[in-house]
Amino acid sequence: MLAALLSALPACSALTRSDRIVVPPPAPKLTRPDSALTTKCLGPVDIGDKPLTQAQLERLWITDRERLLSCIRRHLALRDFYADRDAGLEGGKQPAGKAAAK
Repeated sequence: MLAALLSALPACSALTRSDRIVVPPPAPKLTRPDSALTTKCLGPVDIGDKPLTQAQLERLWITDRERLLSCIRRHLALRDFYADRDAGLEGGKQPAGKAAAK
């Protein structure tokens, strides 16, 4: 019985091909976004607790709007960065949002 088993092992090795070893591709290199895209957004302006003149109020409002727009643009750029990077990793497919925007 043992002799029959030992004689069957070389026959099994002929059926399995070990000369074609499959090597997985290297892991993709994930690029990091620019640090300017990942900085924390500035919050609203501190208006204090004293009454404000119309000119002061308008200046602070403009500063708030500038901060808000800057934050939105940065977040949209960061979203686009990740969409482009991920599309490249998936084989170059165009992200759904960018295809419609172009």
